[in-house]
Amino acid sequence: MAFGARKEEGHPQISTTQSVFSKDLMVKGDVICNGLLRIEGHVEGTVKGDGEVTVAENSEVVGDVEGRKIIVLGKVRGNIIARESVEVVASAEVNGDITTEKLSIEEGAVFNGKCITKVKEEHKLEEPKKEEKKIV
Repeated sequence: MAFGARKEEGHPQISTTQSVFSKDLMVKGDVICNGLLRIEGHVEGTVKGDGEVTVAENSEVVGDVEGRKIIVLGKVRGNIIARESVEVVASAEVNGDITTEKLSIEEGAVFNGKCITKVKEEHKLEEPKKEEKKIV
């Protein structure tokens, strides 16, 4: 564990460092990042992050994107799964399904797919209990 970093009980530690794939970088293969990730280039493969993943304007990901929070300003051709939220801004184009708790799509953005919004476990309504019949 790094100096000054603390691990919360029951939660994996997320790094606060930011990794950047610059606009002149093209990656073919899966990407896994423990901290913040900003993609400004082109990625062909699955992108998995524990923190925030940003697909910058004029960048493209051809593959699924997973993370805590996903921000799309560029293009994603694949499914997006975020534990907390997804933001699709006006300059973005998403061709794939989005699964998240919170979703924001700005006017002008292109979204072709279906959206599944999940409810946090603590906010789920309890199912009514079935009455048991007793035979006497």
